[in-house]
Amino acid sequence: MGCVAPFYMLFNQRGYLAIYRYFRKGFGYSPLPAFIKVWQNHYTFGKIIMDRFAVYAGKRFSVTIDNETLFLELARKPEGFLIISSHVGNYELTGYSLVAADKKINALIFGGETETVIKNRAKMFADKNIGMILLKEDMSHLFEINNALMQGEIISMPGDRVFGSQKSVPCKFMGDTAEFPAGPFALAIQRDLPALALFAMKESSKQYRIKVYKLDSPDKTLKRAEQIAALAQSFANTVERTIREYPEQWFNYYDFWQKKR
Repeated sequence: MGCVAPFYMLFNQRGYLAIYRYFRKGFGYSPLPAFIKVWQNHYTFGKIIMDRFAVYAGKRFSVTIDNETLFLELARKPEGFLIISSHVGNYELTGYSLVAADKKINALIFGGETETVIKNRAKMFADKNIGMILLKEDMSHLFEINNALMQGEIISMPGDRVFGSQKSVPCKFMGDTAEFPAGPFALAIQRDLPALALFAMKESSKQYRIKVYKLDSPDKTLKRAEQIAALAQSFANTVERTIREYPEQWFNYYDFWQKKR
């Protein structure tokens, strides 16, 4: 993996420059340390990808869970709730570690993934009470989300990438303003759902740490748009807090602070 990382740095200029700016702008590194950090970021990302396939093959990692009671308390209630994820660390590992015995977790996943990856993931999640909802162009996944919440289940969805015409919310993030997708936060506000932010961070070759945060509930006297913005900012704060602790595990390979993409 150490040999492969420079290949991606050389030929994926867009991704390389985005992460280089991330270290320069967000952490204030000078050019040479920022370049070294970019290599560490690519190297770590490669190891995490290999970890995912290792899990498919049956390997298990040692996992420590911070604030697991936040998840278990919501899982014991009859109402559904949201888990909002990000492209930080190895989020997929949470599906193998945090299990709600009496409440199904429905994970939204990108419909463009290969059939092999989707089938293997479904196989590994089969005994974890976890299902998958594919994001589809016809928006039919919205009906699946609604049905799951009506049955008191959990919805897991990403909250850090804006695609196409998707509405967004500007948030203060890493010393600047970045756009976060409005969808997850609008859903939480409209349905009055509690929301957690989860991060699975790699600490060593065999050790991960899962961090669980409960997002702050906005003041209900605010207008709906203001509540959505406040909840999105709470999520952005947890992402920033996490990547400042694990700077090499930020895996959004584009200029995250661009207002228009």
